[in-house]
Amino acid sequence: MGVRFLLPILNPLKSMHFFITRHSLLLRLMKLSCAPLLVTLLFSGLTYATEIRAQEVLDRTVTLQCYNQQLERVLAQLETLAQVKFVFSSRLIQSNRLVTLSIRQDPLSNVLNQLLQPLQLSYEVSGNKIILNRSAGTGPNEPRLASMEAMTGKVLDERGEAMPGVSVVIKGTQRGTVTSPDGHFTIDANRGETLIFSYIGYISRELVIENFTPLTVGMKQSEASLSEVVVVGSRFAQPRTDVDRPVAIDVINAKELQTSGQVDLGQAITFAAPSFNAVKFGINDAAPFVDPATLRGLGPDQVLVLVNNKRRHKVSFLSINDGVGKGQVGTDINAVPALSLKRVEVLRDGAAAQYGSDAIAGVINLELNDAAEGGTVNVFTGIGYSKPNLDMTGHTPPALITDGATYNLNANFGLKLARRGFFNTTLTYSHTDGYDRSGTYKASSGFYVADPVQDALLVKQNNIDLKQAVLGSARNTTYGLFINAGLPLNNNWQLYGFGGYTHKHVVTGVFTRAPSNTRRSVLSIFPNGYNPEAPANLLDYSLTAGIKGKLRSWNSDFSLSQSMNQVDWYANNTVNPSLGDQSPTSFYVGQTRITQSLFNADVARTFRQGSYPNFNLGAGTEIRYETYRLRSGDPSSYEAGPLRQTKDVGSSGREGFSDRAAGQWGRTNVGVYVEGESDLTRKLLVGAAVRFENYSDFGSNLSYKLNSRYKIAEPFAVRASFSRGFRAPSMTQTYYSNYINISFDNNNNSIINPIIPASSDLAQQLGVDGLKQEISWDYSTGITSKIGQYFTLTADLYQIDVNNRIMLSGNINVSKIPQFVAAGFPQSANVFVNAIDTRTRGFELVTTYNRPVGVKSKLGINLAYSSMNTIVRATRKTSTGVEVADQVATLYITEGLPKGKFIGTLSYDFGKIGLMVRGSRFGQVSDPLATLAQKPTDVNAPTYQVFGAKTLFDLSVTFRPIRKLSIIGMANNIFDVYPSLLQIPQTANEVVFSRRTNQFGMQGRFMNLTVNYAF
Repeated sequence: MGVRFLLPILNPLKSMHFFITRHSLLLRLMKLSCAPLLVTLLFSGLTYATEIRAQEVLDRTVTLQCYNQQLERVLAQLETLAQVKFVFSSRLIQSNRLVTLSIRQDPLSNVLNQLLQPLQLSYEVSGNKIILNRSAGTGPNEPRLASMEAMTGKVLDERGEAMPGVSVVIKGTQRGTVTSPDGHFTIDANRGETLIFSYIGYISRELVIENFTPLTVGMKQSEASLSEVVVVGSRFAQPRTDVDRPVAIDVINAKELQTSGQVDLGQAITFAAPSFNAVKFGINDAAPFVDPATLRGLGPDQVLVLVNNKRRHKVSFLSINDGVGKGQVGTDINAVPALSLKRVEVLRDGAAAQYGSDAIAGVINLELNDAAEGGTVNVFTGIGYSKPNLDMTGHTPPALITDGATYNLNANFGLKLARRGFFNTTLTYSHTDGYDRSGTYKASSGFYVADPVQDALLVKQNNIDLKQAVLGSARNTTYGLFINAGLPLNNNWQLYGFGGYTHKHVVTGVFTRAPSNTRRSVLSIFPNGYNPEAPANLLDYSLTAGIKGKLRSWNSDFSLSQSMNQVDWYANNTVNPSLGDQSPTSFYVGQTRITQSLFNADVARTFRQGSYPNFNLGAGTEIRYETYRLRSGDPSSYEAGPLRQTKDVGSSGREGFSDRAAGQWGRTNVGVYVEGESDLTRKLLVGAAVRFENYSDFGSNLSYKLNSRYKIAEPFAVRASFSRGFRAPSMTQTYYSNYINISFDNNNNSIINPIIPASSDLAQQLGVDGLKQEISWDYSTGITSKIGQYFTLTADLYQIDVNNRIMLSGNINVSKIPQFVAAGFPQSANVFVNAIDTRTRGFELVTTYNRPVGVKSKLGINLAYSSMNTIVRATRKTSTGVEVADQVATLYITEGLPKGKFIGTLSYDFGKIGLMVRGSRFGQVSDPLATLAQKPTDVNAPTYQVFGAKTLFDLSVTFRPIRKLSIIGMANNIFDVYPSLLQIPQTANEVVFSRRTNQFGMQGRFMNLTVNYAF
């Protein structure tokens, strides 16, 4: 009822969803021509845009009154009123001078004359920028000496474009100027004096005047400055450094991503952000498809992912086997190529009051590249070069393995759209062969027969390789396209669009089905047993189009988005044992699909900009329509054959979705928010947000947040935040079911685990009547400091309480419930349920030290540390008193992620050479299903295996033979460190490392080469 008034808006969203998802032709066209389609939709007929004329800028009328305010504050107010940008050197124009001004409906030209002439300042207009300088013949009382000559030159950025407004100062004097709109400068100087070139966001340069030949000076963008324009965590475009923000944010720039030496984006962030982890799995259901990405020790579904500050869709599948991320639906950040990004912003703070559901642990914002020209070609290749110990007994010595060959080819290029627009495109292709760290098959029942002598003879006669399973990464071939575009319509409004298409073909391995295993073998088809393969085709697309600009004095942004994630599941080289010799050997298992349609409207305004107190106000709405579809597979993939009493049912290795599970469901969500922020004084910043949401399936929620930062004394500040957030149950958790689901224990025995929908009639028999939202309470406090020009430090403490946490139940005994027996489930069943309340506490420390050393060298020392601990505060029962909290799954939540993480990076660039050494220490993790070799004597000691902390080291060397070309050779995990082996191998000795959790994967040393060419 709460959303009926919005039906006129919701119906078009549903129609858009129906049209896109029902028309396969459109999907095919998107695969081939997503970029031209967006151009046609957004920019056809709009290439008439022209440059802003200087007189048009100066004719804008302004009303302003100020009394004894600093010049810099007055200029900031004029920027808002006249929609211009002032470029100046604070030192040259002495921006701390006090001025008084009273203007009413006067042209900007009159305002500038009245303001600047008494201060002996001049200005030039370049587009929408106004460049301020000293008036000719004015300045400090330093007479021009006869030895001085006019030093002239031009300042260019990295693309070779002129840079207006760059400050040019003679070191140790008051003499200076700024560059003109075409980047030129002239200054009187003596031979031997030093020129200092500086500009906000760029690395300052110093050049000694050896002669008076005109200079061409190149300026490079400062990596550190990229963090100053981050706006995730706030709706207001107020640049703030790390130490000025009221919440913790990590910024990983494009260069760090492209030189990380990691195969995918998730791993690149893992080795850069202290509280982020993306766990690598071996054989474990669908887990290898998407690395479960976690933040601050919470689940993959408790972190929100944005692209260009717009919500990105979740995946359509989940892992139902035991391990980290079981039953949780995350976001596939690896579908976004690293080369398409300008930076990654990791907000480490609850933000549901600002962004809505899922933002309990924080927000990851992926900012796409918006370059209008130039580009980069990136080639990455690597291979494992490792000597792992795969035998706890030591009987089998380690052998050299070279596997996991990986090839990535990426290209990014920018094009101008009309005169002032841009169209940035990224093409990507990658392939990895996967790698294997499994053990050798060994079972008491033997491979063929239990008698070891006879079994060994049969194995030899049939030339059987007992090392057939694949415990490592899946084979993966991915290709895709990402675009980002914008086109100004006039001085105030800009059209924009972005999106991407990604296709993955993933093949995962499955455990050996030996002939001796009578429940799974069909000897007439596979007399020597079989190893199933579980391929899947993953399709992912997203498309956003919008318009943003000034609506009177309000910054406004309106957009529509459509996105989808779809997986087609298969099983090859396998059988449905219950069908016997009538079984096929290849199966279509089914399809899962999720779609998301979005409408966003956001407005924001700054009052009293440049003065204290000021006030930023924002408000907006998000209307979302989601669907989830589950399509059944081939009947032979799930049907129970005539041998059902003695044989497993369904395609072994990946059972099919039955027609009983199939269906399509939808829901609508409407959210509205208000957010405010104010610099009450120079020292005190406060902010608040409140958001109301209504979901058509479970009801309403109210979230709110308060935060603040106070500069106690230079250079220190304290910050704190408090918020109430929530996470809506995902569509997959609400409607997913698999009535023919089989998993395996550590002894390779079949376990039937049917999963019933939380909203079904059967679930109500257990006292489960659908799912409700998780509620979170987030508290954080910290201290920040910037000591000198190059060193920053942030330290934060946090506590996150989550109530009604959703998880997949353990096996519930349903043998005495008639409805279950009648439905064909005489033993047990599983269901998603709000099962536990948790508390996570942690500490984070980030320090950076980046400074130039001489003219051509730069030193960087970056340290990041995080520690966290999660406990269960309460477990919940259903309304009928059923205990549903799975103790094993609960332990993966509390013990399955590293308790601590430390990353230390030392980098040094000198001339054409760059060196980087990185040490990463991952804290201990536990696997509650890993059995100890000896039972502990201490009754308080865990009865499962705890894997100790491990430290890895990476080394890279960069060579830049020419300015546009860089070659990076890197060794990841150079000392070939592995997680601890299982004390007792599992699944017929094929699993020797934990397949359910680990700190950093199990590939060992990985050698790689990256070539970047910029044009």
